[in-house]
Amino acid sequence: MKENGIVSKIISDRLAEVAFQRSAACEKCRACRIAGEGMVAITAVNELGAKQNDIVEIEVPTETMVVSSLVVFLLPVFFLIVGYLLGLAVGEKFALPFAFLALVASFFIIVWFDRNIAQKERLGARIVRIISGR
Repeated sequence: MKENGIVSKIISDRLAEVAFQRSAACEKCRACRIAGEGMVAITAVNELGAKQNDIVEIEVPTETMVVSSLVVFLLPVFFLIVGYLLGLAVGEKFALPFAFLALVASFFIIVWFDRNIAQKERLGARIVRIISGR
């Protein structure tokens, strides 16, 4: 996915926050955070040295969107089923508590994944072109 946006904040030498108009693709992805008034923002790798208020083109690899979707939607279901089956193996009355605990554990894994995905530069968003400086 490619989008044009404005560098709203320089986070570090290698990272910048880019804000852009929320599009139809944003409804499905949800990789960005809401920045208000129809805008969304994402942290992107800034290898090109874009400055604050520069208009840039960012790219989020398809691989990132697929992996994120799998983690967010399938992991809880998988953990719920595995927890239920483990609970049944221990005893029938343990099936639902084990399923619930496994579901909660999956949410911790999702939070960890969300916090660490930005650090994996090959999976994260990156600035691919500076359109204009301000």
